[in-house]
Amino acid sequence: MIGAANSWWQTLMTDTRYSRFLFYCLLLILLWLPLPFGSKPEWAMGLFQLLIGLLAGLWLVGLAFGKVALTDGFNRGRPVLLALSLVTVWLLVQSIPLPAGWVSQLSPVAYDAHARTASALGVWLPPDIPLSLDAFATRVHALLTLAYTLLFALTLLLVTDQHCMKWLAWAIVTGGAFQAFYGVISTLSGLEWGFFMPKEAGRGVATGTFVNRNSFAGHLEMTLAIGIGLLISQLQEHRARDRLEWLRNTLKTLMSSKVLLRAILAAMVIGLVMSRSRMGNTAFFSSLLVTGCLYAICRKKLSRGMIVLFLSIIVIDTVIVSQWFGLEKVVERIEQTRMDKELRADVNPVSLEIIGDFALTGSGAGTFYTTLPAYHDGTWCGFFDLAHNDYLQFPLEFGIPAFLLLAFSLVFGLWQAVRAMQERRNRLYIGMGFGSAMGVVALLIHSAVDFNLQIPANAGLFVVLLAIGVLARHLPTRMNGGGGAVRHR
Repeated sequence: MIGAANSWWQTLMTDTRYSRFLFYCLLLILLWLPLPFGSKPEWAMGLFQLLIGLLAGLWLVGLAFGKVALTDGFNRGRPVLLALSLVTVWLLVQSIPLPAGWVSQLSPVAYDAHARTASALGVWLPPDIPLSLDAFATRVHALLTLAYTLLFALTLLLVTDQHCMKWLAWAIVTGGAFQAFYGVISTLSGLEWGFFMPKEAGRGVATGTFVNRNSFAGHLEMTLAIGIGLLISQLQEHRARDRLEWLRNTLKTLMSSKVLLRAILAAMVIGLVMSRSRMGNTAFFSSLLVTGCLYAICRKKLSRGMIVLFLSIIVIDTVIVSQWFGLEKVVERIEQTRMDKELRADVNPVSLEIIGDFALTGSGAGTFYTTLPAYHDGTWCGFFDLAHNDYLQFPLEFGIPAFLLLAFSLVFGLWQAVRAMQERRNRLYIGMGFGSAMGVVALLIHSAVDFNLQIPANAGLFVVLLAIGVLARHLPTRMNGGGGAVRHR
């Protein structure tokens, strides 16, 4: 038994098998991440952190044995890695006890909150207190941010060629397809199951294995974007010279994975429509339009294949197929948005006030539910654990400087994706640039009214999309016979 294990290890540590093994482990983590309620429960969040930490450790072992190395993609993504690392360090600083005098200078409101708590408990204010109003929650989010940073780094390190990029894209699409099929079948059958157990909320709408339909919709927005990018990579750039070539191309298309992929995308659009998520559907189609315009600007033209693809998504998926699955109900919800706002408490003005009080240091990652009650003015009722607006929650909890670092990271990744559409000649990298840009834009739109980036599965996939943008611009097209990278755009 021991001899067999040693033989397996020696085999694994030869050639490129070790890096491939790590790469497939990364794909398995990405496939697992959305399954347990979007990895939002604490046990699922902890498992995600453990798996990513273990994979990073295995990569370091491979580096020590000379089986893996730093890649050009990793070097190109260092600005984002630095920004995310600084945010992680800052969250740890938020959670550790600091001299009370320091806290009173850096965050007078946090100092007053700790003083009031000590007074209510009838104890003296400790000499050392954290900047965060909930140090434990902030430590949890610091570790989660570290996991996102490692996920970004591992994607850059393990996706080293076209083969890996295609596998990564198909893994993302496969995960989204499962969520769509599971959500649609669960809803249509009346079983109403979430993560392989009866739903406690969201009955009557598709949620996949997520708790919230908007989180489910946010996940589909990003997976659909990568799927569309894969389709773009398979489009023919030139017209057929005669009917025989046209027939040959048509038969080749029917026998390729393009037909299967197109059917999967249609099913995912149906899942998105059946979620009844107003902003989810709006974000998807708006991002398709915006990124399509960016593509036309970058490529300086729209080929017939691109036009047909866009029209098929809009006409076939939306107007025809989605009508059978309740598109009109989504439209009704959008039309009634004004009425819904009157019924739903709006805590955005209060959130802006809190940001002003914690502008420099933030109230502490994961403390929105702790901070908000102190500002209750009697205009709303209910419990808010999340802000329903990522543009408010991040600066409120992290502080404006840390929020700007996060904003820099996403702008950098988005810019890389756009440049990939403009610079590359390789169809796969052009398509992945499109998919990365579209997915990022979709979630940026959706985040204005929801909390997708507070769901680990969606935040993790968002980070992977940023890495795909970097890789789409900088990965080599092929390897030469001697193993050296040859850059063919």
